[in-house]
Amino acid sequence: MTGVLPEAASAHAPALDSVLNHAHVHIGAVFILWLGILLVALWKGHARHTADAAHTTAPRRWPWMAMAAVVAGDIALLFGEALPAWHARMQPPSGSGPAPLEIHIEAEQYVWHVHYPGPDGRFGRTDPARIDAGNAMGLDTADPAAQDDVTIDNVLVLPLGRPVVVQLKSRDVIHAFTLPEMRVKQDVTPGLTSRAWFTPVRTGAWDIACSQLCGAGHYRMRGEYRVLTAEAWDAWLSEEVALLTPP
Repeated sequence: MTGVLPEAASAHAPALDSVLNHAHVHIGAVFILWLGILLVALWKGHARHTADAAHTTAPRRWPWMAMAAVVAGDIALLFGEALPAWHARMQPPSGSGPAPLEIHIEAEQYVWHVHYPGPDGRFGRTDPARIDAGNAMGLDTADPAAQDDVTIDNVLVLPLGRPVVVQLKSRDVIHAFTLPEMRVKQDVTPGLTSRAWFTPVRTGAWDIACSQLCGAGHYRMRGEYRVLTAEAWDAWLSEEVALLTPP
């Protein structure tokens, strides 16, 4: 599938891509197998050179052998690759390695509100009653933990090589947070908190997509996300925090 799928930019992407590639190979092999049986049956029927229909059937071992090959391939793909990849993908970031970066995102027609905890690593208190044009997340500025929080619409900036946990909420309808290069797609349902996690392994800039029809302006439900080196990400966060400080 190289050249067909978006570039793989997360640690878990190669395992998922491998499952998809092998599934296509399996489907192709099944097609060729059944096509071969059909062609042989047609050839044998044509070779009789008679206008009378034959009442004999094809050897029963052919379809049984074909079905057995299909089932064996399915089992091998499922237990040998798909389930291990799924199990590994469902494991949240462990305590080993760099500490995960948690980011909160709230979806709303037609924008992604992104909330970073700031250098102190703590999220400030939020209150829906405080949401306005200048405070998209409803941050309580009286909370000391909120003083260095950064909120940006439609911009997600991530550090290279560090696990990222994204907490997702919706303010109105069902959305689908989608980062194709990270192989991440998570439905965002009103009233529920969803989470997606991944580890970026490649720097670059791509689009945030919504894979769920969320209204007439669905085409505008997009943003951008960038992966920077750890040093560049720290510098970016410091710059954003500095913009919060009055001159």
